[in-house]
Amino acid sequence: MATPYTFDTHAQGPPELSDILGREKRGSIAMDGILRSEALVRAISGDSADFAAGLTLLLPTNQAFQQLDEIPEDVEKVLERHFIPQKVTAEQMKEGVTVGAYEGTVLRFTESDGRVFVQADQRSPVEVMGAGTRAGSGTYFLVDQLFV
Repeated sequence: MATPYTFDTHAQGPPELSDILGREKRGSIAMDGILRSEALVRAISGDSADFAAGLTLLLPTNQAFQQLDEIPEDVEKVLERHFIPQKVTAEQMKEGVTVGAYEGTVLRFTESDGRVFVQADQRSPVEVMGAGTRAGSGTYFLVDQLFV
């Protein structure tokens, strides 16, 4: 049986995403889902070889979950579509970069009227809010929809 992953409460240096996301009230439902996946917990803690090139997280807001009739049973897999295993800056998003999500979905960024959008495969584009919040293990941006 695998040992459960625990956060290092005595860590030194800049905060990791795990530290900051725990205080992000607008993404508390997503954090509940992230905490169900050891791979995603390791990613936000800066302890994952899969995210050695960086982490960009498109964090679904609580509103994104409230738009659904129910939280998907495979919420961890759905959330993997919001994790990008590389650094993607707000500037790159505005320039129209295309990247792969952790679970393999192709994410295409576009800019329209000064607003940035991301399209996951053939799903409808979703607005990326803000300039991103940086931490030692990556950057997160808020989105008001899930890539389901």
